[in-house]
Amino acid sequence: MKRIFLFFILLLVGCDQSRYSTFSGFEQGTTYVIVVRDAQDGLQDRIDAKFDEIDLTFSIFNPQSLTSRINRNETDATTPLLDECFKLAKEVWEKTNGYYDPTVKPLVDAWGFGPEEEQAEPCVECLMEYVGFDKVQLERGRIVKTDPRVQLDFSSIAKGFTVDKLADMLEAEGVTDYMVEIGGEVRALGVNAAGRTWRIQIDKPIAGLTHEREAIIVLTSGAVATSGNYRNWFVDEQGRTRVHTIDPKTGKPAAGEILSVSINATSCAVADAWATGVMASQTLENTRRLLTDRGTEIDYYIIYGSEDATKPFYNLAFPVVEK
Repeated sequence: MKRIFLFFILLLVGCDQSRYSTFSGFEQGTTYVIVVRDAQDGLQDRIDAKFDEIDLTFSIFNPQSLTSRINRNETDATTPLLDECFKLAKEVWEKTNGYYDPTVKPLVDAWGFGPEEEQAEPCVECLMEYVGFDKVQLERGRIVKTDPRVQLDFSSIAKGFTVDKLADMLEAEGVTDYMVEIGGEVRALGVNAAGRTWRIQIDKPIAGLTHEREAIIVLTSGAVATSGNYRNWFVDEQGRTRVHTIDPKTGKPAAGEILSVSINATSCAVADAWATGVMASQTLENTRRLLTDRGTEIDYYIIYGSEDATKPFYNLAFPVVEK
């Protein structure tokens, strides 16, 4: 599964600290932290129920999830939750010119990043025959495939989508100050316990478990998601480095000059999917083509180069406050 690596900074001082509650745990293969002002009773139960609903809809690691059953062609019926995510994914697929593509599951498995056993020498040409989001459509609550071997993998949008669903739930309950973070995907509103806007750290793309600061951004409302290959990778038996982002145009791991992509948007799901798509584009030239005509839809902070010599590429609207 895609792993994203940025974390939030809380300044827990001030008279409002006692009104803030923190909920945390392990879900979707990663950690989550939710900070809420004036949380209502039973919020942890509602958080757990939302995670369960998402898992039973999208998880490719849960054989009983709806997505797993669709992939096995046991059903083609969808739900409103899957319909919503599918439509968001299709929009980003179109806007990224196919660099974001949730049908790459056979390739993800073959290269060793899914629930199936990795292949030493994947037959990319064979797998590419049934990869492509144009090979699957949503029609009146049904998934229609042009080839029954087409499989869906929403891991690259599911964390951001879950962040949005949890944030929407909080706002529906009247919460005006919160921060929801799942595996580095963040959406926030209002202020923290210190009465300041939420401050989020973007890490330098350095392999390992360290969190060295690249930049600090602020979120008064909206979301940010980061994608990078610098933590989810391995060296195979032939001594080759395999990274988890797959280029759907070549069918191979996207180990290009793009090291980290942070996207700021209103929707965390949109930010999540865009971050994956830009990572898959591999080169700064491709990245520029995808991003420079996006207007105010998304803002971006790209780190490119090599681990020893990185450079940033970002638009001025991206909410950086410290570097």
